Amino acid sequence: MPSLSSTSLFSCLLLLSCILQVHGEWTLHRSDLGCRFSLAAWNMTEQYTNTTMMPLVLANNAPFDGPSYEITSTFASYPVNVYPTLSLVNGSLRAYRASGAWLTNATAVQNGDLLTWYTSPLFNHDAARIYSVVQSPVGMSLSAYGEAGLWFLCSIQSKSTPPMMSVVFNLTRDSHVDVVDPDACWSTRITLVPVAGSAC
Repeated sequence: MPSLSSTSLFSCLLLLSCILQVHGEWTLHRSDLGCRFSLAAWNMTEQYTNTTMMPLVLANNAPFDGPSYEITSTFASYPVNVYPTLSLVNGSLRAYRASGAWLTNATAVQNGDLLTWYTSPLFNHDAARIYSVVQSPVGMSLSAYGEAGLWFLCSIQSKSTPPMMSVVFNLTRDSHVDVVDPDACWSTRITLVPVAGSAC
């Protein structure tokens, strides 16, 4: 088998980099990360500044012991952070309590649905394997089904709590969630923020 010279190898790597980079964004996705992180939303309708980055948390509309669902919302609209760290393992998003307990996984988000999580004492194994991260101009961005540019933040109506700013995937007029005002939703990128002492 012929071997590549160092010059040829460098040329191949350079060409690969050019092929992978599309519109300022990398198309090479990673479904495993050896780090813990939190999520934040970048408003893509404004300039990339720290003032447009909004921390995200898992919001539980009906907190009680046992199985429950959480939705991904801004900390400003739901100022409680029960799951301070997340991880990405084999395409699955995991959420951890402050104690380190892992009982929560992201579900398989569908078009027009909220980014939802399910918690159960009996549910501590991989769930939906549809998530990955991609390097973008605003940092490492979360993608579902290989799409990082289809996230939106919307004000979601709730029967038990005031409206929350929550993450919706691929928002359309036929979306299933109870959006207060579809015209008030804005395109966002969901970025990863490594926790202290963790490098992604």
